Amino acid sequence: MACFITPLVAAVLLSLADRRSGKWRSSLRLLTLLMWGGAAALVADHVITGELVPWPPFLTAWNPAEGLLPLLEEITFTGGAITISILGVWGVALLAPRLFSSQTIAKIRSTILKI
Repeated sequence: MACFITPLVAAVLLSLADRRSGKWRSSLRLLTLLMWGGAAALVADHVITGELVPWPPFLTAWNPAEGLLPLLEEITFTGGAITISILGVWGVALLAPRLFSSQTIAKIRSTILKI
C-alpha cells in the first residue's frame, strides 16, 4: 500500500548526506542508488497493481475509514523490512570483494588443505 515511502525517505536523506560525506562517498553513493532503485521499483509495482493512482485518493488500497494506523503499520513494518533488506544487499556488495580477495582465498585454501 505505502511501503515505498520508507526507502524513498531513506533515499532522500542519503542523497542529502552524500553531499557532505568524505571518506565513505563511494559506498554511500552505492547505498543511495540502491535505495532510489528500490523505491522506484516499489512505486512501479504499486502503479502496475493499481494501488497507487494519480488521482485522489492516491493510495487505493488504504481505507481512510480505518484511520492512519494500517497505513503507518505498512510504512513501518513492510517498508522497514524492505529498507533493511536493501541495507543487507549493500553490506554484501561492500564485503564481497574483501572476502573473495586472492589473499583470503589463499588462507582458506591452506586451512582446508591442512585438515
